Amino acid sequence: MDDRTGTGEAAEVKDAIDWAAVRARLALQGREAEAAAAPGGAWADALLLRRAEDLARVPSSIETDAAAEAPVTLLAGRGADGSYGLDLRHLSRIVPLPRVARVPHAPPELLGLIAIDGRVMRLFDVDRLCGRNAVPAGGGFAVVLRGGERPVALRLRTVDTVMELDGTDLKAPPEAGTFVTAITRSRIAVLDVPAILETLRSMKEE
Repeated sequence: MDDRTGTGEAAEVKDAIDWAAVRARLALQGREAEAAAAPGGAWADALLLRRAEDLARVPSSIETDAAAEAPVTLLAGRGADGSYGLDLRHLSRIVPLPRVARVPHAPPELLGLIAIDGRVMRLFDVDRLCGRNAVPAGGGFAVVLRGGERPVALRLRTVDTVMELDGTDLKAPPEAGTFVTAITRSRIAVLDVPAILETLRSMKEE
């Protein structure tokens, strides 16, 4: 066998590769990966979907005790005047804040109505729900809560990280607010999402 023939064929294959196209494709994949990892992007929805699938699995009799003692996973973010933790089990979507339609004569905690995937829902300011009088800045994220008769979203200024609720975190004092159940060592107020939904259920849009 003529080794020179094999070498020549390899050189022809190498020359046939469009390296500019390869580099362009790799750059595009890199940009898509960065966008997916950005808070509020595909990363957020993928995280919630994966968490929902994990929680949907029915544990066996051997796993029941361990599942009951599993730590609570929180989505941590900030409002205009505080940091908050929301149990991932009670969240369905996280999206950049869409256009908000104001509601005349609405209570101060109701920022207005938004539409996500064709569904219209009320948007509430998390600070004001917790009894703070902060004026919400523009932009941020809409965190759609899971459950309730009608979809409801909370407005967060930032979505920062996912963390586990530590058993040593402090139970919230009464002055922390109706919906705050615990305060983490990093000063994050853990919110009672089912209690929020129960309260908002009876709140009128007008």
